[in-house]
Amino acid sequence: MSRTIEFNRDEALLKAMMLFNEKGYAACSVQNLLDTMGLNRGSLYATFGDKRALYIEALDLYEQLFVNELEKFLLAGESPIQNIHSFFDIAFLGLVDEQLRAGCFFVNTIVEMTDIDQELVETAGLKLGRMEAAMEKTLRRAREMGELSADKDPVAISRFLASTIKGLRITCKETQDKEHIASIINTALSILGS
Repeated sequence: MSRTIEFNRDEALLKAMMLFNEKGYAACSVQNLLDTMGLNRGSLYATFGDKRALYIEALDLYEQLFVNELEKFLLAGESPIQNIHSFFDIAFLGLVDEQLRAGCFFVNTIVEMTDIDQELVETAGLKLGRMEAAMEKTLRRAREMGELSADKDPVAISRFLASTIKGLRITCKETQDKEHIASIINTALSILGS
């Protein structure tokens, strides 16, 4: 007679996602996952498969929680340029030190898994690409509304801002000094001006 699953799958996945983001794939043992998720080995494997499959599901969850919300946020409201400024303020200056140090799960995956697991790197890169596409769409809207000069290229700027975000995620692991971070943000966002 099989036992019924006695845990909340979504909660367990969220806990795994947070642990993977904090520790990385290699440093996160199956036992760490079991302890954090409150599962036994059989439940973990029966529900999620192996550690790598769980990691991929965690990347998918991160995409649902953060990229989907980012897209909605950037495309809402009256001022696309203000939305971009607000995003940077919230994503970097509005976080506590521990959140800043944790960084972005996608960026962390790319940094850790390059030369180890190209499929995970590509998966994380595709998910980050959605952020860049949302920035581009926001910048196109800003140009149509006259908030962004017609001579500014939304594609190039969205690539630059996406690269800035990736770099800032690494910088925030080194320092959580808000003045330091704000100076980088202000310099990067000056590209949006006339």
